[in-house]
Order: sequence, then structure tokens, then C-alpha cells
Amino acid sequence: MKKKSGLFGLTLMLIFSAIFPINHAFGKDEGENIVTTQVVNVREGAGLSFPIVKKLEKGESYPILNEDGDWIEIQIGAGKTGWVANWLVERQTGADTNQVKKESGQGVISGSSVRIRTGPGTTFQTVGSLSKGTAVDIIEKNENWIKIKTADIEGWVSSDYLNLPAASGNTAKKDSTKKKETKQSVKTGVTLVDRLNVRSEPSKSSGTLGKLNKNTAVTVYRVENEWAEIDFQGVRGWVAEPYIQVSEGKEDRKNDPAGATARVTATGLNVRKEASLSSKVIGSVNKDETYAVLQTKGNMTQIKLSDSKKGWVVSWYLEKENVEQTVKEKKVDVKGNKITIIHDGTILRSEPDGNSKIVEQANSGETFSASGMEGDWYSIKLKSGKTAYVAGWIVTIEGNSEQIQRPGVEKYLKDKIIVIDPGHGGRDSGTIGVGGTLEKNLTIRTAELLRDKLQAAGAKVILTRSGNTYVPLPSRVSTSHLHNADAFISLHYDSTKDQITSGITTYYYHDYQRALAATLANSLGSTMQVPNRGSRYGNFHVTRENKRVATLIELGYLSNPVEELTLTSNEYQEKITSAIYNGLARYFK
Repeated sequence: MKKKSGLFGLTLMLIFSAIFPINHAFGKDEGENIVTTQVVNVREGAGLSFPIVKKLEKGESYPILNEDGDWIEIQIGAGKTGWVANWLVERQTGADTNQVKKESGQGVISGSSVRIRTGPGTTFQTVGSLSKGTAVDIIEKNENWIKIKTADIEGWVSSDYLNLPAASGNTAKKDSTKKKETKQSVKTGVTLVDRLNVRSEPSKSSGTLGKLNKNTAVTVYRVENEWAEIDFQGVRGWVAEPYIQVSEGKEDRKNDPAGATARVTATGLNVRKEASLSSKVIGSVNKDETYAVLQTKGNMTQIKLSDSKKGWVVSWYLEKENVEQTVKEKKVDVKGNKITIIHDGTILRSEPDGNSKIVEQANSGETFSASGMEGDWYSIKLKSGKTAYVAGWIVTIEGNSEQIQRPGVEKYLKDKIIVIDPGHGGRDSGTIGVGGTLEKNLTIRTAELLRDKLQAAGAKVILTRSGNTYVPLPSRVSTSHLHNADAFISLHYDSTKDQITSGITTYYYHDYQRALAATLANSLGSTMQVPNRGSRYGNFHVTRENKRVATLIELGYLSNPVEELTLTSNEYQEKITSAIYNGLARYFK
């Protein structure tokens, strides 16, 4: 009787599994499949020693049931299953894993005159602005940016300037108190003791997030009741305020090339008399304004405010630009249209050029009548009768003319096929930073931010892995070949025994890969405030075996405790992905 009941139970289980989706029993996401990129053997068990039960042709898709190490169990028929090696197939979900996370819900704009952009980053063109208190619908999110929509406009905004309901506040700050804090001055500090505890809350009884070594540079958001809130590996933590002080940065100084300019990426950025965060504030500059760059000293850059005035600003809120301006081929008749200034302190210049003489400044809400247009600059008549020029992307214009957008690089990336390879994954953690940062986690974070920017520009982007999965090197190269990639970018973070070593290195193997590596190295060098080690030959599998244009970038040293803290910050991740984005655009130009 026991044998009969056992057989009867087994029969019921088989019938049940044939009727109902097995993947629910294993807790897998509904709709997750594997797609074959070549002819693949299906085996009876999770290993090469098991017999082959089926061969799959290239391009076939099967639902995932379970995983065991490097093997995936798939459903190959009614009641039939088999195992395939994960390095021979690609994962795919009902919502493509290479897409930005779709979201729904509403939010409220928390900043005044918040710029709306075509993509998730300050490098993208501005399509308009929204005032404080405007309700918006949320479409998509990534780590630092949110795509929103109103009846009149659709685009991306920084999550710092959007209040979300508590239930969906994972990307933006979770309450109005913290939202206000993001507008305060962000300072740089340095730790005074070894093994300084970083805690989750401003209390000795709260949990420990990690420890910091002496002389570690940190971003300080605020000081409250003898506790300082800092950025720790991409999250906010607290340290005892007596053990931290404001750091004036390194004393290294370099002169920038003659004619170099930079665009401000922050609103109300303080200008200081000397290259120090404790120096006297002598003025401020606004987002999207362009200034001539004179020199760089540590984390501070000296800019030319006028013919007789110069000052120092924090370098990570500047984006260096080419001096040459893009001239529009088509003439636009804007005469008589009303132009409205968006920001206080907007610069009006004598010529349609970011290096020309400053005539005067205008404040938000002031209006002028356009008398003409040269390139992307409007000519306007001042009350004094003089003619001045204002950049078209920092004003709004009424009438039938389209809003001028800041000269962008999206057109060079549109329809390009770009494979991004986040190094390591799964059982392969890569290098481990002094503070415990896993390279595999940081590379996927960087890859996803870069993917979002490239997709917003119209590129087709494929990631060699999604999430914490292990993918063998040959499979990564196969992805490049399968999709006929226009560019293959492998992202890594470096390590060495010498904890002082720092910087970014870009590698190539074949001569046909040299130009891409050099272009990306130049873009990284002109943007990032860390040493640029340039482009060089390197014998890596993903470039050596790759028949497509490919490069491997070491984006900094996790073995350097100071640099590790920088690499994991939101600011660095935004800047590094923007630099790679711009470098790719220049390569395809």
C-alpha cells in the first residue's frame, strides 16, 4: 500500500507540473528565459558528465526553472527539463533586462526651475524646466535620475529635485527633511583617526556600516549634534564630528590648455578667493553657464569671471568643453520673439562665444526681445541700446521658434550597437577594496548607469551580464561577435599592493582597437579629477579574442583607501559614465 500511494503521489506531481508553470515552484521571476546564441547541448544534469538529451538551435528561447552553480535548468517540453551551461546562453525577461526599470506613480518637483533633460545626465540637452510644486508622473528610474511626464513635457530630472511618496521613495530621498539637506553646501572632510566607525544613524548604539582609515577624504553633507553625515560607498552614514575636519585638498596644480572652457553643472555654485573650501566666498555661478578655465589645483579649478575678476570653484561641478561652437546650418528667424532668462546671474556677452567679454548679468524672469540668432546664441537689445548675446540653452523663447537645445552628441550615438561588459560577477568577485567594496558590484553599477545614458541617446546597448551572475570570458566575447558590436567596453576597477597608486587606465590589444582606447582615455583625462594613466597595450582575453573594436578600462584603484571612497560615490559614478559617454560620441563623430 505504501508503494502504491507513493506511485500515486508521484503521478499526481507529474500531472500537476505539466499543468502549472514549474518556475513558480522554484521561486523564479515569471517570464525569465534563456536565449541561445549558438548550438547548445542540453544535458540530463548540471554538469558535462551528464548525457545529452537535446540540442538547441541558435536563437531558441526556453523558460528558466532552476540554477545550480554555472548551470541553468530549463523546460524543454511538457514535463521535460534539461540543463544548459550559463556561459553558452543569454538571459532575457519579459521586460528586457537591458532596459531602465519601468516605474509608475507620481512625484512633486522640489526645486525652483528644475531643468528637464532628454537623458539621465547633465550632458543631455535641456528640453524645458518645471517650477517647484509641479506634480509629475513617473515613468522610469535609475540610480540618480528619474524620467517624468506632464501634459506638456517629458524627460529626465535629477532625483535630488523630486519628492516621491514614501512608498516609492527609493531613488529620491525618503523624506522632506533629507530633501532639504541635499541643497545645503556639500563639503569635503578628512578623517583624523584610524578605524573610525561609520554608523547608520547619529548614535553610538546604531549599526556599523564600516570603518575608515586615518586621512581618508570624505564628502560631508551636514553636521548635527556632534555627528557628521558623510557619503560612504554610495550610501549615507554618520561619523563622530570631533574625528573629522575640512580638508583643503591636494596641493598639486596644473595649467589648463589655452582657450579651455568649462560648463557649470550645479545651481548656485560658490566662487572662492583661494583654492580652498574654507576660503572667502566672492560670488557664485549658475548651472549651464560657461567660463574660461585658467588652472586646476587639487579639487579646485580657477575660472575667469570677467576681464578683471577670477575665482576658484569645486572641480567636480564643472564639465570641460570644446572651445569650438557648433554652427547651425539652418537660419532661424527669431526677430521680435520674447526671450526669458531662467537663472539669476545669467551672463550676457559681447559676442556669441563663451570666451567673449561679459557685458552684464541678468536675473531669472527678466525678458528681452530677440534681434537675431548666431549659431546657438541669441542676440538681444539691452535697455542701454547695446547688443548682447545669450546662450540659447539657458533661456526660454516664446513664439513659433523651437527651444534651442545645448549642442549635443546624441546624433553620433544613435543606432550604434554597444556591448558593455561589467567585469567579474557571481562566484568571481574581482578585487576587494580596503573598505570591503566588491569590484563585481561596482562594475555592474557603473555599467547600468552608462547603459541608461547610451540608450537615451538612441544607441542599442547589450550588457554581457545582468545582476550578480558569472559569465565566462569566451561568452562575453561571443556577445560582441553575435551582435556585431560597433564598440565593446569592458569595465573594471584596479588593485595593487601599493596603496598609494591611483588613476584610470584604458587598454587595447589590436591596432584596430587603439583609436577607441585613445579617444576614451582623452575624454576621461579631461573630465575626471584623478590621475589619467592614458591608453596602452594590454593582453586581456576580452580584447585579444575580440574581432570587434574593444577596450578594457580600469576605472580606478580599490586598493587605494582614499580613491575607493571616491570611486563609490554618486558624484564619481555620474562623472565617469558621462566621460565614457562623451568619449564614445567623439569616437563615432
